[in-house]
Amino acid sequence: MNILNVCDGAAWDMVAYQALHTALQFSRMKHNAAVLCPKGSRLYQECQKLKVEVLPLTLGAKFGFFEPGGWDIVHFYNQSGLNPLFMKKARASSRIFITQVKLGNPKGFEKLAALDPYVDIFVGACNSVQEEFLRAGIDQRKTFLVPPAINIGRWESAMLIKPAMFQKRPYKVGTISMDKTLKEQELFLTMAKAVLEALPDTNFMVVGLKDERIRAFARGLGISHKVDVLWDRNDVPEIMAMMHIYAKTARREGMSMSLMEAQASGVACVIPRLKGLSDFTVHDRNGLIVEPDDAASCAAAVIRLIENPEMCHSIAKMAFNYMNNNMSLPVVVNILLRLYEDSLQR
Repeated sequence: MNILNVCDGAAWDMVAYQALHTALQFSRMKHNAAVLCPKGSRLYQECQKLKVEVLPLTLGAKFGFFEPGGWDIVHFYNQSGLNPLFMKKARASSRIFITQVKLGNPKGFEKLAALDPYVDIFVGACNSVQEEFLRAGIDQRKTFLVPPAINIGRWESAMLIKPAMFQKRPYKVGTISMDKTLKEQELFLTMAKAVLEALPDTNFMVVGLKDERIRAFARGLGISHKVDVLWDRNDVPEIMAMMHIYAKTARREGMSMSLMEAQASGVACVIPRLKGLSDFTVHDRNGLIVEPDDAASCAAAVIRLIENPEMCHSIAKMAFNYMNNNMSLPVVVNILLRLYEDSLQR
C-alpha cells in the first residue's frame, strides 16, 4: 500500500510524532510510506534521521500547486494551513483521511466539516475530538476513534524497575511542562508544598521549560531544597524511571504526550478532569482524576498514592497495560491499516 502522511505544521509535537512514527511502522511492515512536511521543521529532520522517505511541503504546495498522485492513502494530521485545492487534487486519485489530535475552538472544527466532500474518514484521537466532529456537523458514519500511538519499547524499561521502585522511600513526584505562562509549574509547586506539610520526606521534580522563575517560586514557598528543576531534557525515559508519581497540572483541555509517556513508563498518574487529558483514564484504575486548577485536590491524590504503595503500583501497572494494549505503535497502525483497506475496498 502507498501511504502519504501530511503534516503542515512546523512544531515538533504529538501531531508530528504521530505522522513520523506511523510512517516508520508502515515502512517496517513493507508498505511504501512517506511524510510530506515543511523542509525546515524538526519532523523533516527526524524523518531523515530514521530513514523515512520525506517530501518538502512548499508554500506553493500549501496553496494547491502540487500533484499528490500515486498514493492509495493521503492522511492529513491536524490539517490547518492547506488550501482545499490540495485536498481536492489528492481526492482525485487517493482515499483521504484527516486525523485531529488537538482540541480547539468550534470554528476550527467547522473548517474541517467544510472539507467533508473530499474526506473519506475523519479520525478523532480521543472521545472529546469525536464529540467536536459531531457538534460541527460531520456525519458520524464518517468518523472513527483511533488513539494516538506511542513507541512503547522506548519506555517499558522504566516499567520493569517499578515494582522495586514502589517499595522504596522517599517517593519522587514529578511533572513535565513547557507552559510559558508558568501557571502549570506554579500549581505543581503549590501542590508540592501541601504534600510536604503532610509527608515531609517526599521529593519533587519539575522538567521542561527553562525559566529561573520556577526556582524562584520554589524558594518563595520554602521548598526549593525538596525540588529538582531539570529544564528540557533528552533523557526523558531515564527521568520517568526515577518517578513514582506523575502529577499533570495542566489548566487547558487537550492531550499530552508526556502523560502518555508517564503511563507507558509505569508511573502512577494524577490527572485533571479536562477533555482530552482524562479521556483514557478510569478513576482509581489506571490513574487518579482530580479537579483542574485545584492544588489541594491534586495534593490529596498524591498523598493517597504515597500512603498506599500497593494501590500506587496497581494503578501504574494498569496504566502501562492500557497503553500497551491500546496505544502502542503496532496496535494503532494495525487499526489504521484496517481502516485504509476497508476504504479502498469501498
